[in-house]
Amino acid sequence: MVLLCATGTTIYGFVLLVQISQATLTLEFDEDFRDCENGLPMPGFDASELQVIPQDDGSVTMNGTLKFTKDYGSPTRMKMYSKRLQQGEWKPGMVSREISNLCPVMQMPTELWYPFTRILQQKTCPYQAGHEEHINNVTVENIAAKFHVPPDFLGEWRMYHEFTTTRQGSSAKECLMVPVTVSEV
Repeated sequence: MVLLCATGTTIYGFVLLVQISQATLTLEFDEDFRDCENGLPMPGFDASELQVIPQDDGSVTMNGTLKFTKDYGSPTRMKMYSKRLQQGEWKPGMVSREISNLCPVMQMPTELWYPFTRILQQKTCPYQAGHEEHINNVTVENIAAKFHVPPDFLGEWRMYHEFTTTRQGSSAKECLMVPVTVSEV
């Protein structure tokens, strides 16, 4: 859930400021999710057996297994924000969103991450440590093209995803960063 929501929100975060564009763009994201470098631990999942394979048309094919290594209950809060590489420096980006409880909106077709969360066998929280999601060659369309991501978004981005949930009565906050490149197909 966390990885797929992060992937979905990373890709869809760019469509929050939708404009009509002439170019067909795609969002390429690095499968090597990284530490946010803010002292927060990485989220509790293992994506080492999950492949995200870019296709020539800008879509991606997902294949493999996502394993939860920690519990995610309801509510699970998500805060997403961005940085953009401009003139050699990482500056705050204009893409951000905060969801007070991701769990009840994971399967809403109008939500930005739905093309990713719809493929989950378990459709909502709680996700217990040890739970596995098996994804077998599922294609997710070119979201940048579908939502007309504008050409002025071309370039290098970092999308940060902070998740907060409750484990054993205490609040647990985690963060991952996904490098993203917006480019023409």
